[in-house]
Amino acid sequence: MVRASLRLRERVTSGDLGRYLPLYSRLDEKYRYAYKLLFPALAMMFVVHFVPVVWGVTISFMGVDANYIGDWTSAPFVGLEHYAFVMDPATTIGSRYWYSISRTALWSFGVLVGTYVLGLTAALILNQGFRGSFVVRTLLLLPWIAPAIVTLNVWRMMFLSDSGIINHALMSVGIIDEPVFWLLGDQALWSMTIAHVWIQFPWVMIMLYAGLQSIPQQLYEAASIDGAGRWGKFRYVTLPQLKPVSGVVILLMLLWTMINFTTPYVMFGGSPPSSVEVTMVYIYNFSFRAFAFGRGAAMSVGLFVVSMVIATIYYRRFIRSDLEADTQ
Repeated sequence: MVRASLRLRERVTSGDLGRYLPLYSRLDEKYRYAYKLLFPALAMMFVVHFVPVVWGVTISFMGVDANYIGDWTSAPFVGLEHYAFVMDPATTIGSRYWYSISRTALWSFGVLVGTYVLGLTAALILNQGFRGSFVVRTLLLLPWIAPAIVTLNVWRMMFLSDSGIINHALMSVGIIDEPVFWLLGDQALWSMTIAHVWIQFPWVMIMLYAGLQSIPQQLYEAASIDGAGRWGKFRYVTLPQLKPVSGVVILLMLLWTMINFTTPYVMFGGSPPSSVEVTMVYIYNFSFRAFAFGRGAAMSVGLFVVSMVIATIYYRRFIRSDLEADTQ
């Protein structure tokens, strides 16, 4: 086996790759070197992403539970039974699954609005080019660079009702009269959204800041000649020029938030309030606490399909048209 691998490696490195990959031999000569460079990354993506997806889809059609945890391949084939069960809103599990999707959608919308507004505001300030902007930019990156577990635990302690600094600060300025239970009830969703926005907005800031740096100054000069003020330049120059990068940022933030597990689990543990029981947490609890791996896989596939549908619609509606316009 080792000798065969060494012989294959020797022939591949000697330029004989086309004999083993017929599709490779059909490629244009000028693109072959580029595909050789991409091959290791594509192979890793295949192992890390494609194989788990196929495995998850496979066990979603099988009755994998605690009895088959040692050998899932011997589990019985159940077809679409899991999908019909977990997506039936008439059942307790189905109703909680759809409720978790609604909480995920609400949380994702709040995070999108918060990160984009905060990131754009910070990027516009940094783009003014004041003295010490490099230091400020570095400090603003700290929430994104710091380990998420540390940051989220700090936020959880700040939101504590009795000893948290947020309640003390709000009571000291007279905004609230008594401590608020930020980690319980509907307030928990606000707490989780604020903490996640704090972690993610530096990445949005950097992306939008790079977009601002690429806007030609001639456009602002032309807008000034036409009599546009600050708001006019922002509306008719800055926002349209940021549209391509904003499209990518919004799409990635939406997908990352929908599948985020770290923030709700670190802040609220495995038994969160119902208001923050997003889909990823519900799937984890259902799969690994109830040992219902087949039904949990069906829920994961459902979330995967919803994410892909949203991403496809958003890409076709907002991103592809901009890319096609740039290439013309």
